[in-house]
Amino acid sequence: MEYVFHILVFACIFAILTASYNLLIGYTGLFSIAHAAFYGLGAYAMALTTTGHNPLFPAVWPIWAGMLFAVAVSAALGVVIALPALRVNSDYLVVLSFGFQMAVVGVFMNWIAVTGGEGGVTGVPRPNLFGWTPQTPGQFFPYALAVAAAAFVVLWRVTASPLGRTLRAIREDQVAAASLGKNIVRAKIVIFCFAGGIAGLAGTVFAHYVRVVDPSSFQLPVSIEILAMLILGGTGNVPGSLLGAFTLTVLPEALRFLDIGESVAEQLRQIAFGLMLILILRFRPQGLLPETWMPRWWRLRREREVRAETAKLKAAGPARLPGRGRGGPIRPEPDGTLMRVDGVSKSFGGIQALRGFSTTLPAGRVTSLIGPNGAGKTTAFNLITGFLGADSGTVRLGGTDIGRLPAHRMAALGVARSFQNLRLFAKLTVLDNVRVAIPGQRGERLWYTLFRPLATQAEERRTILQALAILVYVGLDGKALVLAEDLSYAEEKLLALARLLALDAELLLLDEPGSGLDPASLEAMFRMIRALVADGKTVCIIEHNLDVIRDLSDKVVFLDEGRVLAEGPPGEILRNRELVERYFGT
Repeated sequence: MEYVFHILVFACIFAILTASYNLLIGYTGLFSIAHAAFYGLGAYAMALTTTGHNPLFPAVWPIWAGMLFAVAVSAALGVVIALPALRVNSDYLVVLSFGFQMAVVGVFMNWIAVTGGEGGVTGVPRPNLFGWTPQTPGQFFPYALAVAAAAFVVLWRVTASPLGRTLRAIREDQVAAASLGKNIVRAKIVIFCFAGGIAGLAGTVFAHYVRVVDPSSFQLPVSIEILAMLILGGTGNVPGSLLGAFTLTVLPEALRFLDIGESVAEQLRQIAFGLMLILILRFRPQGLLPETWMPRWWRLRREREVRAETAKLKAAGPARLPGRGRGGPIRPEPDGTLMRVDGVSKSFGGIQALRGFSTTLPAGRVTSLIGPNGAGKTTAFNLITGFLGADSGTVRLGGTDIGRLPAHRMAALGVARSFQNLRLFAKLTVLDNVRVAIPGQRGERLWYTLFRPLATQAEERRTILQALAILVYVGLDGKALVLAEDLSYAEEKLLALARLLALDAELLLLDEPGSGLDPASLEAMFRMIRALVADGKTVCIIEHNLDVIRDLSDKVVFLDEGRVLAEGPPGEILRNRELVERYFGT
């Protein structure tokens, strides 16, 4: 029986590791293979501070102090990967994390005066729990289970918070997340450090239990094993990590109880391990528990709550756009100009995308950018919204120069944009696509989520009500709990607009909002745009439909080869035969 508890202790350790690893891969899309290194850092930090015979730590620390130090060291060294990871894509991150993994193990093996080299650190004490010290695996299992349960509560809080939604949005589309005001750099650093700290916590349990910490327990195959557990259980949900860890820890070990000899049992364990992964990848690539899994009772409860709140909103009267009070609109310049673009140029190698581009966006009006393909319209949008930096020229919002600000700062200033290819968060529900765009959510900060759980919960309820009100306004309330990837194209267009409305921005830049829509959907879309302008919003659109331009625009800016050839009222521009010939190429 003690052997069963021995396996269960390791199952708890690997459950913590797998769940923390899920934060990186499943929630944020950061493929690192250095998780065993953080695991080892926590174990060594715990061993060195509690044994008392080490030149770095000659005094014996209390168990709780050693645990906090181990978590802090593992979290802090997460920055070593996080900072370089910000500048490389996923392929290079694998190489980078591999290098970190090998470097950490190399330190464990070669810093003999501190780590003991291959012999490791011995004599790690068992935890003292209110005067009682567990000795056998059966006695230690409740401690391991308690630490695992505490870690899972913390991880559940984080993944179910606004921060968890932000991480999933970053995983789905970093460009779209930045356009909604999400600081991608900060989020990646925070999550690398947090996941590393939780892995370090698992290392403290390992050190207490085994009592000998040596490099062999933290090699690269351990990271691969954790990855296998994550794949088996399913990415993007915490219960899947628990299921995958227990399955791949317990089931292969069950072969030991067969009377087939130790060597045969070991070989069969390896075969069973590989066979399970092959079957999962072939027949259920989403894992045992897919990302969208939730208990049936929880799903039904959520559906009832959404229906009830939607009914209340509809009963309150005609759908209207909810305001949240951003602290007042952006003050236009004295002549009524909200944004002024002056002499902006941008080249890509030998290609000049914009040449001295200058225009103004009058407050409370619709301005259309038109021109043939390749004229520089999308480049202009990217420059205005901070996704590209101009080679020369200025962009001013309400008289303030914003030309050097990053994209995520634009949303906070009241500038929002859509994309021609929509860039929805496909694996998030319609409701969560809108909720992630609501600005000023304090639960997106890790410390707030961890230490203010009741306030975070109250904030979550407010964002649900705000998002539902916006969905009622655009007519998507019946699709609130549907995944964005399951919508029709017209519904996707409406969701893209709803996400912009959630930002409560003063300036909306819409990239071909009417493309691909049937006449009825097109009329509904532009009816809402007119309502936004009537509500005081400023709109700038890229559009190719001349009827839409004529009916919707107050001002038209004609671009060709990166230059403004003409601007003025739509009737005047569309009557210019030379411009029309350039536009249609005839």
